[in-house]
Amino acid sequence: MKEKNKHKNRLKTIKRHIKNFPGVSMEPYGNRTRKTIGFEVFDNEDITSSISALLEVCYFALDGNGTFVYPKHSNKTPINSVTKVLEMVIDLLPHDQMFCLDKITEIISEGEDKKS
Repeated sequence: MKEKNKHKNRLKTIKRHIKNFPGVSMEPYGNRTRKTIGFEVFDNEDITSSISALLEVCYFALDGNGTFVYPKHSNKTPINSVTKVLEMVIDLLPHDQMFCLDKITEIISEGEDKKS
C-alpha cells in the first residue's frame, strides 16, 4: 500500500511538471489536444534571420550536397525534411506584424496627405 501511494505521488508530480513545461502549450482542439511549441525572438530582425537560416538549410538540402536526414529515421527523406522546414517557415512568417505595419503606414500617409 505504501509503495502504491509513493507511485501515485510520483505520477502527480510528473503530471504537474508536464503541465507547467516551459515552451509547450496545450489547449483543447475538438476531441484532441493541440500542442504548440515556441521559441523566443528578440525583434523582427531576429524573426527574419531565423526564417532565412531555415530557408538556407532547405536550399543546401535540395542542392544534393547533403541529405540532412538522420540515419535512424530511414522512413524520412530529404524532401520530407525540407517540406517540414518550409512549413515551419510559413508558420514563422510575421503576417500579423506586416498587416499591422501596413495599417500604420496607411494611417501615417493619410495624415501626411491631409497636411499637404
